[in-house]
Amino acid sequence: MMEWKVVFLYFILYSIVGWCIEMIYCRICQHKWVDRGFLYGPYCPIYGFGAIILLLILQPFSANPFILFLLALVVTTILEYVTSYVMEQIFNTKWWDYSHLPLNINGRVCLLNSFEFAILTLFVIYLVHPKVVEVIGMLPLQYIPMIVTSFVMVLSVDTTATVLGLINLKDKLSYLQTLGEQIKEKTNNKMQNSAIIKQLEEIKLEIINKKDLLQNRLIKAFPNIEMPKFGTTFDEIKAAVHKYQNRKSAKKKHDSKEDIPNKDEINCKIEENIEEKSH
Repeated sequence: MMEWKVVFLYFILYSIVGWCIEMIYCRICQHKWVDRGFLYGPYCPIYGFGAIILLLILQPFSANPFILFLLALVVTTILEYVTSYVMEQIFNTKWWDYSHLPLNINGRVCLLNSFEFAILTLFVIYLVHPKVVEVIGMLPLQYIPMIVTSFVMVLSVDTTATVLGLINLKDKLSYLQTLGEQIKEKTNNKMQNSAIIKQLEEIKLEIINKKDLLQNRLIKAFPNIEMPKFGTTFDEIKAAVHKYQNRKSAKKKHDSKEDIPNKDEINCKIEENIEEKSH
């Protein structure tokens, strides 16, 4: 049985490797660098946990690549499905959706992704993990507790900051919904509606602009993210953030001031929806 500190070092390394894989994958598919991590730091704990589970379950079958591939296909599919379900239950948010891909199960998993993860598992077990074992074996034993403790502290702070950021986002979305309901109730009072719409725009801009780094990054990292509880309110915010990011990218590419998005343009779609509700 491996010592828990060594297992945690595997977790650290594979969390970082997973983040790098996601970055490279997005670069190839989207032709741009996207920070796909759920947390602020350059690591994806899901990959760390997944790697440890796969190594513990599948390494005994490494003598037969075909059997290993089939088992990896099943285990990675189960892991991704469970991860999707648990994260949705904890955060009341759907982080990814494969409904548009063939042979998917409830949009949580699909054959294409499972096939890719199974191949990645073979790559890790046969090529990556032996090197990881060598690297960890070269670490002086006296430094291992310090490395583990430091990462635990960093991960704890990062997780706390991320969760607080999500709570803050949900509080703002909830308040936006309340303002939308007030607009519907006060359809005959244009003066009050005008003040409420102004409040709504200010909160909306707080979510869209750079001050809310986490919220913008998560929307960019998970383009199919859904928050069913907030209905169209979050969809409108998400569309506005994507519009802001696309125009910003266009500005960098063409180096033209004409492409810089202004607040009126960013808010246009949401404002139109609000005005429709107020009539």
